[in-house]
Amino acid sequence: MSDSIVSLHEPGRAVLPAYVRALEAGWSPNTMRDVAPEQLAAIAADPDAFLFGLNGRGGKIRLHDGSEVDRLPGIIRWIIAARGPESQFVGSINLRWQEDASGKPITELPPHVLGHVGYTILPDHAGRGYASAALAAVLGEARTIGLPFVRITCDADNAASRRIIEKNGGRFVESFVAPFYGPGERLMYRIDLQS
Repeated sequence: MSDSIVSLHEPGRAVLPAYVRALEAGWSPNTMRDVAPEQLAAIAADPDAFLFGLNGRGGKIRLHDGSEVDRLPGIIRWIIAARGPESQFVGSINLRWQEDASGKPITELPPHVLGHVGYTILPDHAGRGYASAALAAVLGEARTIGLPFVRITCDADNAASRRIIEKNGGRFVESFVAPFYGPGERLMYRIDLQS
């Protein structure tokens, strides 16, 4: 799936060297905890197993407090900038959801998951429209999956993220504190996906 300034790619070998360079430079695809050291170790040990783990379903994930929970169904996409003479890795976006007993996507999320979508852009590429374009593209994937809407959150003081969400149709729902993630105020938005 692509947009005019980015394309979204399933994690794979072609982009893995650029992903490794970003991790080595201190970027983390997880905004709640720095996963760069453990991902670098996993890639060094077995890059194919690492990629399979990103693209696969099931298993466990470790939360920022060290606890482990079942991994939700979801997708991870690496964001590739399409501006300029060369394409380059600029970040990551993910979409997650739950499923009912028949395997149909549902919009409810467990308490440890703040929203359906999470994204992070490498600092050197922030402010260029990549996150907004990636969010627009992943919303198309959410429609295809069958979600009627997505919830997305950001820190209350993150004006850039608020603009990205609002540009993509986000309607403010509420401000809240998620004690599991700290005392900071967060904002909840809803983006309807029905045509």
